[in-house]
Amino acid sequence: MRIINKKNNKRHLSFIVTNSIFFMVAFLIVVSIFQNYQVNKQVVELEFSRSQQKTQSLVSEIFYLRTTSLELLQRSLSNDLAIINALLVNDKSGIKQYLSSKTLTTLPTISDFRLIIKDGRYFWGDVSLKELGFDTESLSSLIQACSGIVDWHIHRVDTLNEPFYLLMRKVPIKGTNTDEKIGDSITGYKLDVKSSLFNAILDKGGVDDIAVFMDDQIVGSTIASPEMNDKNWLEQAFDKPNTLNYLIARTHISLGPDEKSLEIYTFQDNSGVIKLIRSHYVMSAFGVVFVFFSAIYMRLWFGRRVSRELETLMDYSDTTIQQQRVIKFKGSSIKEFDQIGRSFEVSFRRLDETEKQFSDLFNFSLSPIAIWSIEDTVPSLNPSAERIFPDAVSKHQLVESLAPHINLCFKGATLTGINISVHSKVYRWNLSPILSDDKIVKIMAQGQDITSFVMAEKESDEARKEAEASAKNQADFLARMSHELRTPLNGIMGVAQLLKGRMVDKQDIEKMEVLCSSGEHLLAVLNDILDFSKIEQSSFNIEGAKFHLSDLGYSIEKVFGPICFEKGLMFELRSNIEDDIWVFSDQVRLNQVIYNLVSNAVKFTHEGEVVLSLSYSQGSEFSQLHIEVSDTGIGIKNERLEAIFDPFVQAGPDTTQIYGGSGLGLAIVQSLVTTMGGKVGVESVYGSGTRFFITVPIQLTSSDHKEQSDEKLSIDPRDLFEETVHVLLVEDSNTNAFIAKAFCEKYGMKVSWVTDGRAAIEFLENDSTVKLVLMDNQLPLVEGIEATEIIRRDLGMAVPIYACTADGSENTQLSFLKAGANYVILKPIQERALHKAFIHFKEHFLSD
Repeated sequence: MRIINKKNNKRHLSFIVTNSIFFMVAFLIVVSIFQNYQVNKQVVELEFSRSQQKTQSLVSEIFYLRTTSLELLQRSLSNDLAIINALLVNDKSGIKQYLSSKTLTTLPTISDFRLIIKDGRYFWGDVSLKELGFDTESLSSLIQACSGIVDWHIHRVDTLNEPFYLLMRKVPIKGTNTDEKIGDSITGYKLDVKSSLFNAILDKGGVDDIAVFMDDQIVGSTIASPEMNDKNWLEQAFDKPNTLNYLIARTHISLGPDEKSLEIYTFQDNSGVIKLIRSHYVMSAFGVVFVFFSAIYMRLWFGRRVSRELETLMDYSDTTIQQQRVIKFKGSSIKEFDQIGRSFEVSFRRLDETEKQFSDLFNFSLSPIAIWSIEDTVPSLNPSAERIFPDAVSKHQLVESLAPHINLCFKGATLTGINISVHSKVYRWNLSPILSDDKIVKIMAQGQDITSFVMAEKESDEARKEAEASAKNQADFLARMSHELRTPLNGIMGVAQLLKGRMVDKQDIEKMEVLCSSGEHLLAVLNDILDFSKIEQSSFNIEGAKFHLSDLGYSIEKVFGPICFEKGLMFELRSNIEDDIWVFSDQVRLNQVIYNLVSNAVKFTHEGEVVLSLSYSQGSEFSQLHIEVSDTGIGIKNERLEAIFDPFVQAGPDTTQIYGGSGLGLAIVQSLVTTMGGKVGVESVYGSGTRFFITVPIQLTSSDHKEQSDEKLSIDPRDLFEETVHVLLVEDSNTNAFIAKAFCEKYGMKVSWVTDGRAAIEFLENDSTVKLVLMDNQLPLVEGIEATEIIRRDLGMAVPIYACTADGSENTQLSFLKAGANYVILKPIQERALHKAFIHFKEHFLSD
């Protein structure tokens, strides 16, 4: 067991654990103290705020209580008969005697001064006026200042002693029997701290000192300190109540219509609360120191306790590493450390076993293995690699080839499937990094001799290319043969159809029908071969369109009904499909499937009947078309049923000689049905008949357009066009040109014939009367597809171009349409197909 022991300056676990505990306790203490400080601070501030509000409310109540009580007393005396009668008779001594009585002087609402005015002049005043320093001039000024007041009013008075402020109120004195005013009563307080009003606040408000301001000027104060009588200082002290030895409260008093206001600052002893706060801070600091020293002690004790156990654990680990063998762990008194030590022992044993397994794999592996380390430039090779790369040259070649990949692996990549050629051998290498402590320390490369596999793969690739080339050659050959066969077939069938239309003798007509039937049979065989070629090349496409579902049965019945009648067979069509059912599917391929099955049934049945059954069933997304073709023919042997759908396979070995055919019909049926998502099956009794059954998914739909009807197809060719149509025929074969001209002339067309694409282009440039172009494909000089592109692109002409090609491949037809052709007619040209093409031409290019 090899374990790398790297000495470093990392700290011991005991140090980390004890320090973590210490710092955690310290953090909790700080958080607790801070939280306690914040809570206490908020509580004290809240209590200070409540005390200030309570003092403000109390001072305000005392002030307004005194002034309100004085108002009531003043109003009562103004209505007193003794005062009124004395005022009427000018009895000043009576007023003095009455107001100086014991009852009035002991009232708590007594004012600092009282004054009675009669006829706008001083009439009587109490002794307080002299004590306040009033003289005749100052009294006159006071009386004049009170002339317009009706409520409390603050007035500055300049007397012999010193200027001061008065808070006073005037009330009229009226006669007993009339509302005529006979005088005025003025009473109030001197606004200083010695007045009865502010003495009441000191006595009843629970405050120690008081300072009164009006319009930012001090009126009076019981505090001797000049600093504390400064309003700015008082404002700051009011906002910081917990920093001074007294609590300051501010009360705002507004009186009179002139809205002059008083601000009364009261002082309460706050030293007890401040001492309590400070003692709390001292106790908190003492608690911090106590907890701090306790944490240090526990850290030292815990550190020594844990260190001993950790040292035992470390000694076990160091001993195991130094001795390169696994020894038994003696255990620990701490459960967790004991479990860690046991886990170390198990891990060391597993690591030792893993290293032994890796060493065995490295030494005894039959595959070459090389290991690179970060420091090594030459890898370590296992015995198999030493045998495969015995000399220095081969080793150097291996190292040079793998060096770029090794560098990628050291960056963290894992590489597989790297082929390296050494001499005549090819080895496939897989490279992966070996991690230690999440770092890449080594790279292991394991190789495998794949020389035979590479050779086989090369031969397989060459064979695939040859097969693809062969398939392409086969496709090209079939396309060429199709064109070469269709060209003479076009002449045979075209002349036969032309002659048949002119014959009168019944026997001659029958002979000509045999010729036409043989040509159609040859065309069917040719189409089967081409369809099978498409199937092999996976280029067989299904093209959906809307059509009447009932047309499938009617079209087959029209073709095979007469054939069965002539052969002495009964042909029966069984269908539950209504005439108004429209579907979306590939009608051409469905017709081809049914045609092949019915054609086989008619071919191999000599007596009895051939039955075609069509039905459909509706589903949630797709409906199912059920096709069944049964006959009473020769049947198929059981051992031939499994292979009946294989290409070029028929019911028996002599069937081809007796009945003819290519043996591709059923193979095409199965491929078509499978491509359309359906299923095909067969049941047969040899000598009694055969039944084919098919299920194909179809989509029910509705149609918003009209198909060409049989009525249109039955129009006489000479009646199709109302005026002569000038047609340009581009055809290099004299035979095909003769047939095409003959067909066109039946429709009363004027035909101009050229033999190559270049001539067609020049003709169209010089003649603008051409209404339709019939374009062959394989032409000399310029082929048909290229000529079509030039007419559309270079000439910019929109003249209808109908392609007439003997190449039945779908690529050719699509290339014609992409080049600009409007319609494709497949050779050999049949009269019915040409008639449909001309109807299409009339409806799309001649109709208004």
